[in-house]
Amino acid sequence: MRDDPTIGVEDQALDDLALEAMAEAYATPPSTGLRARLLAAARSEGSSRRATRWRMGGAVAAGAALAAAGLFAASQRATELAALKQANTALSERLAEQERTLVGLRVALESQAQVLRVLGGPHTITAALAPKGDVAARGRVVVDPTSGESALLVADLPPAAVGKTYELWAIRGDRPPEPAGLFAVGTERALATRMAHVEHPGEVTAFAVSIEPAAGSTSPTGPIILVGTVTPS
Repeated sequence: MRDDPTIGVEDQALDDLALEAMAEAYATPPSTGLRARLLAAARSEGSSRRATRWRMGGAVAAGAALAAAGLFAASQRATELAALKQANTALSERLAEQERTLVGLRVALESQAQVLRVLGGPHTITAALAPKGDVAARGRVVVDPTSGESALLVADLPPAAVGKTYELWAIRGDRPPEPAGLFAVGTERALATRMAHVEHPGEVTAFAVSIEPAAGSTSPTGPIILVGTVTPS
């Protein structure tokens, strides 16, 4: 029995040259009809394999495209979320700043309301503050003798140096001065503000202003720049 030359050969599409070689290997050439059928079958199988490869390649390409689209969409969502988070942070900071501004305005309005209330009282205790030393400023302290509410007005007073502040003192005869509140002056060099509540205002004989450390002092440590005696009205 003659060995079959096709045994062990990989299954592959046969072309015309392969069929010619097969015909020469066998003693009896295939009939014309058989040869035509073999050629047609080989071509059909080759076309089927190529179509299969194309379909597989198309499926792989489609999968890769879908994966890429998914990654792009996830990246876009992450970018949008980051932008939203940044916008939310900026809005929160803006709201916090507006809240601080509103609090400051509320405090200022309350202070001005107290100043007007004290100044408009029917009876007040007043001390006109005159400059002492090289300062050319002037001021006035007004106290409600009933409630002890006090207000301070100053003009031509420069801002305190860095790390310093102004402090008001209530003086009762020969007794040590009592702290009556801290205050700061801006570049406008003028101020109208409420001060600390004054206990037993009828006993106060004078008010003074000194320059103190930023946290204030329990007794005057810096130079006295304004002072004035109390006159009832």
